[in-house]
Amino acid sequence: MNKIRLSPLPRKQVMVPAALFLLVMLAVGSFADYPVSLTLYQGGNLPGRILAGFGIYPIVLAVAAAGAMLLAACSHKSLLTDICYWSGGGILIAAGAVLSAVLPPRYCNVPLWGAGIIGAVFVGATVFGILWLCRGADKRMVLRVAAAFLLVVLADVLIVNAIKIPWGRPRMRLIAADARASFQPWWKPGTALRNTLTAAGIAAEEFKSFPSGHTANASALMLLTLLPLLRPSLARHQTALFLTGFAWTLLVAFSRVIMGAHFITDTAVGFCVGLFSLAAVCRLLFPSQKT
Repeated sequence: MNKIRLSPLPRKQVMVPAALFLLVMLAVGSFADYPVSLTLYQGGNLPGRILAGFGIYPIVLAVAAAGAMLLAACSHKSLLTDICYWSGGGILIAAGAVLSAVLPPRYCNVPLWGAGIIGAVFVGATVFGILWLCRGADKRMVLRVAAAFLLVVLADVLIVNAIKIPWGRPRMRLIAADARASFQPWWKPGTALRNTLTAAGIAAEEFKSFPSGHTANASALMLLTLLPLLRPSLARHQTALFLTGFAWTLLVAFSRVIMGAHFITDTAVGFCVGLFSLAAVCRLLFPSQKT
């Protein structure tokens, strides 16, 4: 029987160009952040508002997917273990459902009930899809993939906010609307300007440009690349799965620049956080797999 190498990530010929592309984005933005953002800025852009609300779905669905994997890991050999898996899985799925309903109305004009319906559809489809993929899968592998999903989500959120909150870079939309705000390059903290303008009544949220949390959250869709570990028949589609997540993240990143919420460098670094978190977690949890 021919052995099929199962890896959590696509081959280097895919990963290396992806990483280089992000470094080019960062380099270009380092020289052209402000003029590009000034040219593209359309604060009322409808597709941009929609993507602001729903572009972060991948990180929410990743939480629900991890919950579904815990349900699938139940072996019916230990009642206590199964209770833990069912409880943990239920909590994660419920968290995904709640977040999918409450987050979009913060960014776009969708009522809570409408977001709830849309979220229920996506979370439900994710849970049933994961349960189907896990049929016949090794329980230990299912748990490791679930752990990878949660660790990537946790890394994305913690790293972005650990930088964003103290850095204080003003958003393009603030610079366009208030003459007191000035452009700050990504490598220069904007804390002094933030302290001055927040004292004058400007919301602190307007100084959370670097890096882009939306882009990092959208990058969770690249977790699709782990699905062949649950269903080996998907191995031949792994590159396509990864590129689907990469393309979605790029689309969300572009929309954030159009909306004036972020600059190119903000999205490039948010994108890097997602990609390198994925690579680091996979390196930590998965040795080479063969079947």
